[in-house]
Amino acid sequence: MPEVVIVARNIPRALELAGWTEDYIKKNFGNFQVRLDLNPPHSESVSETDGPRPGLVISIGGDGTILRASRRWGFDGTPILGVNMGNLGFLAEVEPKRFEDLLFLALSGKADLEERCCLDIEVARDGEPLSVTPVLNDAVINKGALARILNLKLRVDGSSSWCYRADGVIISTTTGSTAYNLSAGGPVLHPTLPAFVVTPICPFTLSSRPLVLPLSSTIEVCIEPNTPSVYLTTDGQRARPLVEGDRVTARVSRSVVRLVKNPHRAYLDTLQLKLGLFQRHGPEGT
Repeated sequence: MPEVVIVARNIPRALELAGWTEDYIKKNFGNFQVRLDLNPPHSESVSETDGPRPGLVISIGGDGTILRASRRWGFDGTPILGVNMGNLGFLAEVEPKRFEDLLFLALSGKADLEERCCLDIEVARDGEPLSVTPVLNDAVINKGALARILNLKLRVDGSSSWCYRADGVIISTTTGSTAYNLSAGGPVLHPTLPAFVVTPICPFTLSSRPLVLPLSSTIEVCIEPNTPSVYLTTDGQRARPLVEGDRVTARVSRSVVRLVKNPHRAYLDTLQLKLGLFQRHGPEGT
């Protein structure tokens, strides 16, 4: 029997909708087994989740809830249907008032899916790899509590290296371009583009600008000597300390995250709705 997992943020509205969703599936799609996963822990990952993969994951909350769901199931290709319970939310495709229609399509196998490219983030110390983490949004290297500039050496595809002097650097997928990258002055990239972006955080010199790279690129960031406490954070949810000499490598991942698409809203409509980036006109330009 196929399984549907309902992941919900621990707020009353999300929990109420999760309960309604469970009842709806049991009433209308009795061939599905339903499992509630309320307020999932931040520490759980795909490698720590045992058992068969579900046929569909329903994420009720915001983008953070979808990122947690992606870490547990999405990188294996399980479709994720996101319901936005907040005010922003770029990954959650549907609002509660239109959720039932999209839920029906997804459970009937008629919903369109959009594959989002991911990056693998590898940390190496003394030449030995310590970990490889897939990310849907971004990897951020930034300083700890001390208000000191970081010295980060960057290299792309084995080219000559250059130094970023900044509060940190963001390595973002196209999906994550509307997250921390956008707040740091980086560009918005359409999620279907085969690219990712490297954006310095509060650079020391104005000539340090965001860099858009093809998805085939490999970028290395090395922690230079005399660098204060520094951390690597993946998808805004997991952080680990880095030390002098550590090397962080980002490259395209074999993993992709499959999101259920809202047929009533295009990506540019989402940008206009969430950010107001451009003025919407009628069919005749009025």
